[in-house]
Amino acid sequence: MRLPHRLVLHGWFGCGLLWLGLLLPSTVFALEVAVVVSQPAGPHQAFADAFGRVTAGLGHRIVLAGSARQGVDDRVLARADLVVASGEAAAAAVLGRHRRPILATMLSREAFERLRRRHPEAALSAFTLDQPAERQLRLLRALLPESRRVGALVGDAGFDREALASAADRVGLALTTAVVAGESALIRGLENVLRDSDAFLAIPDPLLSSPSAARAILLTSYRFRKPVIAFSQAYVEAGALAAVYTTPEQVATEVAAWLARARKDKPRLPAPRGPAAFEIAINHQVARALGVRVDDEASLRRLTEGAASR
Repeated sequence: MRLPHRLVLHGWFGCGLLWLGLLLPSTVFALEVAVVVSQPAGPHQAFADAFGRVTAGLGHRIVLAGSARQGVDDRVLARADLVVASGEAAAAAVLGRHRRPILATMLSREAFERLRRRHPEAALSAFTLDQPAERQLRLLRALLPESRRVGALVGDAGFDREALASAADRVGLALTTAVVAGESALIRGLENVLRDSDAFLAIPDPLLSSPSAARAILLTSYRFRKPVIAFSQAYVEAGALAAVYTTPEQVATEVAAWLARARKDKPRLPAPRGPAAFEIAINHQVARALGVRVDDEASLRRLTEGAASR
């Protein structure tokens, strides 16, 4: 009996149609790629769905291998040439099980470095979500061309303040920072920074990215009438003026573009990198409240582009 060339796969952890899987003999495929997600819902599911679509014509076999929440299929991992993990929990669930190259996605650079410290011998790399600081600062200048000083808080997790100051200098801004050792000192440090700044730059520092810290930053900045430039759409929805961010679909497209260029016999992991593609989110209600004029998105994008990912 002849096997069909294509079969539509239905249902994955109850999530419905995910993608078309090619079920030809394994010798046809260049690579077998196992996909593991942190949870089969939300942004990780969006990444998996998009990854299935954008890799459909590459000649690789893309196989779902489960989730950190509901379990990982060791048989799929054992025969994979490459594992693509969406989220820190997914990468942590895979590391140590099999000696397979792992490309982590949909996580911060800090989370990736934490995984690398725990598994120094693993073949591990990542496409992280961290936006280049210069990209955020370019957006700030595009929205606030009269601004001269920008403030930022950093935790004690080793954030590179010199790199941040250099990025600010490249876009014509002076940087004022304060180091915050804990959330109890956040308000005091934030007030000191805001008094000497035209705007505030929220960076994805693990200490300062918690919901309570973000809420304190937004409320205090609004009291000082200083706009906040952030790094996620959720931050903008909560009250930041604007943010640059990368969608799960864009991450999937960038991973697929790398996979299309990967060696067919043995993939060599790329160096860790940040996102090249990005979106801009604007909170127009906050802009009106602060008297900020917002140009059209095409103009903002043109002024924001130019910061290389890293």
